Amino acid sequence: MSNTVQVIVNIPARSLDKPFSYTIPAHLANVQVGCRVLVPFGNRKVEGFIISLEPEKTEGLKSILEILDHVPWFDSNMLNTARWLSDYYLCSLSEAMRLFIPGQSGIKTQKAYQAPASVDFEQAAVLLSKKPAEFRTLLTYIYEHGPVTLTDLAKLTSDPAAMIKFFLQHKLIISADIVSKRGKASVTTIIDLAVSRETAAQIEQTLPKNKAAQRRLLNALLAAPGNLTTAQLRSLSITQDTVKKLAEQGLITTRQLPLFRNSYAGGCLQTPAVNLTPEQAYALGLIIPAINTGLHTSFLVHGVTGSGKTLVYIRAVAEARRLNRQAIVLVPEIALTSQIVARFKAAFGEDVVVMHSKLSVGERHDAWRRLQAGQAGIVIGARSALFAPAGQLGLIIIDEEHEFTYKQEETPRYHAREVALARARLAGAVVVLGSATPAVETYYKARQGDHVFIPMNQRVDNTPMPEVTVVDMRQELAQGRRSVISQALKDMLTEILARQEQAVILLNRRGYSTFVLCRECGHVLKCPHCDIALVYHASATVLRCHYCRERHTVPDICPVCSSRYIRYFGAGTQKVEEALAAAFPAARIIRMDQDTTGGKMAHDKILSAFAAGTYDILLGTQMVAKGHDIPNVTAVGIISADTALNLPDFRAAEKTFALLTQAAGRAGRGKKSGRVVMQTYNPEHYAIIAGAGHNYQAFYQHEITFRRQLHYPPYANLVKITVHGADEITVHRNANQLAADLTQAPGLADAAVIGPFPASVNKIKDIFRVNILIKTQELPTVAKQLAGLGLASRRDIIVDIDPINVL
Repeated sequence: MSNTVQVIVNIPARSLDKPFSYTIPAHLANVQVGCRVLVPFGNRKVEGFIISLEPEKTEGLKSILEILDHVPWFDSNMLNTARWLSDYYLCSLSEAMRLFIPGQSGIKTQKAYQAPASVDFEQAAVLLSKKPAEFRTLLTYIYEHGPVTLTDLAKLTSDPAAMIKFFLQHKLIISADIVSKRGKASVTTIIDLAVSRETAAQIEQTLPKNKAAQRRLLNALLAAPGNLTTAQLRSLSITQDTVKKLAEQGLITTRQLPLFRNSYAGGCLQTPAVNLTPEQAYALGLIIPAINTGLHTSFLVHGVTGSGKTLVYIRAVAEARRLNRQAIVLVPEIALTSQIVARFKAAFGEDVVVMHSKLSVGERHDAWRRLQAGQAGIVIGARSALFAPAGQLGLIIIDEEHEFTYKQEETPRYHAREVALARARLAGAVVVLGSATPAVETYYKARQGDHVFIPMNQRVDNTPMPEVTVVDMRQELAQGRRSVISQALKDMLTEILARQEQAVILLNRRGYSTFVLCRECGHVLKCPHCDIALVYHASATVLRCHYCRERHTVPDICPVCSSRYIRYFGAGTQKVEEALAAAFPAARIIRMDQDTTGGKMAHDKILSAFAAGTYDILLGTQMVAKGHDIPNVTAVGIISADTALNLPDFRAAEKTFALLTQAAGRAGRGKKSGRVVMQTYNPEHYAIIAGAGHNYQAFYQHEITFRRQLHYPPYANLVKITVHGADEITVHRNANQLAADLTQAPGLADAAVIGPFPASVNKIKDIFRVNILIKTQELPTVAKQLAGLGLASRRDIIVDIDPINVL
């Protein structure tokens, strides 16, 4: 019989990447693998995850204190996925398991203060005699009400911290932790009659006039077809005291029901039944049999924009649910969530829950609980939804699988696509990857047979792809037109506005101007904490750093040469908005970028208003280019098509092609034809030409040749190692030493070690960064070698497996 448990403590410290043993007290004998528990760790109480039960000697071991869940939080699939993730991405098992917890921790710990086991009251009186009277008042309160938090004490006095410090120094109080569970279930109270309606009516008639509230409550229950909730009582000005008195008399009963918070409640689209196109039927003819087998299979659905991939997803999910298996549907951006949620809710109703980081921890906990309880079988969300507790997982769908937002940029630096494939493989589930512009690596693997390839080359109803006009901005300048809006774009917008149609304008920048420069000496205003130019934001009249978010006032003179020739260069979304308003004063324009979407559900509000026709032009950064299906959008303008092409990143062309193709795909998705204007200073580039022609094959052939020649993915795996620190000289010295050690490491003999070289943004928040890149075809061997060198546990090093950003 097991009498101990192996626990991974939920502390984000790499030095603690090992299990710790605890005994099982008799009253917690029902504990199971996968449970979250509260355990003592040093002088703290912390959350832990049980990964095994073992018979072991219990001498000297501490006991677990509490089980945090009624049923195990982690099932075997979740545990095995976390182990795989820890091994592949060289993170601790604790860091991997935290991904499966909404808010990353199931408990909240607060420091509290209370009386010690014994108090020398005479000594306390002497000490307090030299202090103001409020010291004695506060200490008395702690003794009578402890443990109490600093927040509680702040209600009694304006500066409790100094008094607490004095009490602790003289051992008049001790500190302790108050631990509470996060994400507690929200409940509502239901009130019913406990007697017959006839009896209740008779009693209501006999109640005296001074019992008016009790009479109102009985009348409300008699008039209601069913029971009442506490929310209804508030509207009747009935207090809980009235409820309590009638309950004590045996006239009513109260019970509590869980209340699931849901920001997407009622967001259904009423969509008519549609017939499948031949390509949709072909896709489902391959996917549905695979779901039925219960064996892991992966598919790449390469469908042009508007080809009906979402309907394929819905029908595939319906099959998984028919077999009582659960489905996870991932979208790359929170901004895309509402539209796809509405379509799935129209098909599946309350079987759908939504998960993404903009929801409150309570809302995410409620979604988790519904999934665990089997009250929902479909989870939709951004990459964090991949870690939902789907115990009967049958299908994972990754829409727009090429998107780089599926890669997490902080530890653990996982890619949702790779984790989805691993989790599905362990669960015997099907994975469907969908995109009009699949990642080069994904398309290559599909052509090699690693994924089943499904082409969808026609739009629904054979709607034509939008007509694309490429504008060479060099010629615009030569003809004396200096506006950020070309003549072709202006003409197109004039026409569609006259027809009361809508347009989407894409600029992959935000702010007003991209940098501020002194024309006298050439000085560019930079953030003092980050090696990056400050961006001018006209709405707030400030300079802002888009890395550390610090704000700076706009100078009147150059800080270097004192010249007054300070000018703004480049165009951000605010400047384009200003130019559009000047060119089309009657147009209703709404902007969507990080500056306008900070609030909860802000993306949804903007898109809903635009889809409803409240606005004529939607202007924004890349979030406006993806996934939106609005029939009245007939025009798309791309202000700076080549923004990313000049970056020293081997994926620059791929990112550009995908963004252009996706943006162009927003036009002409209804019965009206679409038009696109792409503005560029580099119209000869193959990514621009292929994007304008909606020609993935042409782009892929150029790109795969380049990747093969330079031995980049998919022909090799990459590992990026970043050495960072506050002292620039030390960082470079450590990076040079590490590069030398890696070159000599036996496990890296067949790998190419490149660098060290400074990161493209050399300094962020006063921390300097130097990169080393490893190219290898033997990633497991290299990862093992890096783990053996202890790199994953060093605080001054970040190891990124399969990095998306190599700059």
